[in-house]
Order: sequence, then structure tokens, then C-alpha cells
Amino acid sequence: MSRTAIRLVTATFVVGSAAIGFVPLAQADTTTTIAPTTEGWYQPNPSCAAPVGCLTPSGLPAPTPATSPYPARSLHVGYTAGQETARTYLALPTAGTTLSLTAGHLTVPLDTAAADGDSNSATAKLQVCLTFKPIVAVDGSVDAPPKTDCTASAAMTYVATPAPHFEADLASLLDRLIGATGLALLPDGTQAKPSDSWRVVFSAHDRTDAAKTAPASIALTMEDPPTAPSAEGQGAPLPDSGTPDFTAVAPPVGTGFAPGPAVDAPVVTGPAPAVVPSTTTGPVTVTQPRLITVGYAYPAVWLLPLGFLLLIPTVARALTRDLTPRT
Repeated sequence: MSRTAIRLVTATFVVGSAAIGFVPLAQADTTTTIAPTTEGWYQPNPSCAAPVGCLTPSGLPAPTPATSPYPARSLHVGYTAGQETARTYLALPTAGTTLSLTAGHLTVPLDTAAADGDSNSATAKLQVCLTFKPIVAVDGSVDAPPKTDCTASAAMTYVATPAPHFEADLASLLDRLIGATGLALLPDGTQAKPSDSWRVVFSAHDRTDAAKTAPASIALTMEDPPTAPSAEGQGAPLPDSGTPDFTAVAPPVGTGFAPGPAVDAPVVTGPAPAVVPSTTTGPVTVTQPRLITVGYAYPAVWLLPLGFLLLIPTVARALTRDLTPRT
């Protein structure tokens, strides 16, 4: 065997040995579909049109009408003559989630019966914002609704088949969705025209009448916890650093039925833990982002090239030995 061939064999041994035991640490994603735990919708206080403001003669907020033309536990988002007439809040059971979200998708099946309040729903312009305030089950309350944060929002799209529904990609909300108490479905004033008039109707999860439709659902894709090789080469969870992986959320902005101005999220430095507003479903547990290291599962693999190098002279002598029979 020539020296060139010997060098090629040596290089092959070295490269091949370096690849043995090299196992990248991959992560899988898990998708789960959840339904809101609580839903409530609000309408403007009818006394707000009075010159004295949103107060009744007694000095108290106007009470919710004793009777409603809409089915109990139906939910509404409405817009008429340039004004919001209804909005809905969906509480999410995400408290205590420690995994990072990689995708989110909201689906809202519609009740299109005119008798239930639907009006031109296919032309509706809706948006999804976040709220960090408690969400309660109310039907057409005229109290001040929970504050919303529309600094980042997601546009909703009407889809006619297989059944009328609205859907939204929640990618723009994922960075703070875990820390929020839920979603707010509002008219999108940037898309709606003053001449528009529409009302969207859908069902709360606890609606019971015959016209009930499936409740809203949120498909969330979460990043599974990474694993690292243990001393024996088996996968083991990475240690928890004990510090949160989310900075403090921006304070909710916007009151009443008019979204407030955009407010930049505060810059948080240092190891201080994140401050997450309290929710009705318990505190939110968060963890620090974990560094995923890709390397060798078996450090002893580095000794293999040395072993191959020690074998090369023996292999070379065997391959170049004169095989001519001796007399």
C-alpha cells in the first residue's frame, strides 16, 4: 500500500471516530387545545350619552338591564356608526405554565342566528388583545370592562367553511400570553369604517340553550423541556436556575371601550424576578431560558483517535508485507 493510501485510511479513522457519540440535543414541541375557563361580555353604559357623563341620577353606574334580548351566556362583539357596542373577554387556563410558547391559534365558532343578535358578522373587523385583569362571567355588563393592552394585537379573519367562524394567529401575543389573564375580543377600529354596522355572536362554554355552538378554543404549541446527557450518558432534565425567564410585563393600558395609547414594556435588568399581575386562577410560574449545549454524550470518545493511530503501523505492515512464498 502506498503512503497516500495509508494517509487516506488514517484520515477516515480519525473523522469517523470523532463522529461516534456525537448526539445533538433536540427538542420536540407539544400542541394542546384549551377552552376558556370563564367568559364575559360588556356593552357601553347607556347613561354615558348624557351631558353629565356616565352616571345615573343617583350618582351610581347604570345597572345592567333586567332583561336582555340575547340568549344567556351568548357572547358578543359589536360595532355601529363608528362606535364599539360590545366586547368579549376569554379567560385562559395558562396559570402555572412554565414552558415557552412557540405558536398559538384562536378559533371562535359563530352563532349566526339573527334572533340571537347576529348582524353582518361576515363583514366584522375584529382584533385580539391581552388583558391582565381578572375576568368574570357577565352577560352584557355596563360596568367598566377590564383594561386591555393592545400594544400588540392579532387580527381575526372570517372563515365561512366548514362552518362560519373567526380565527386568529396569536404569534404577536406569545411573548406575554402566559402572563396574561386572558384575551379580549374587540372591534378593530383601524379597519372598521364609520358606516359599518355588525354584531358577532358566539357561545360561552357553559351556554345551555338549543342554539349553543362550540366554545372558542385556543391551540397552543409549547416547547418541551430540553434534556442534557448525564454522567452515564442518559438524558436528564437541565437544572432549574431559579430565576424567571420572562421580564416584567408592560402595565395594561387602555380603559373603557377605547383602547389606550401604546406603552412600551419596561426594561428590566439584573436578576430581579418578573412581576406578573395576579390572576383568578393562581400565580404564574416561570423559569429562566435554558442554554442548550450540543456536544458529545461520551467524553471518552476523544481517546478513540489515539487508539486508531496506534493501530496504523500494524495495519500498514500487514497490508504491505511481501506475500511471495519463500523457498
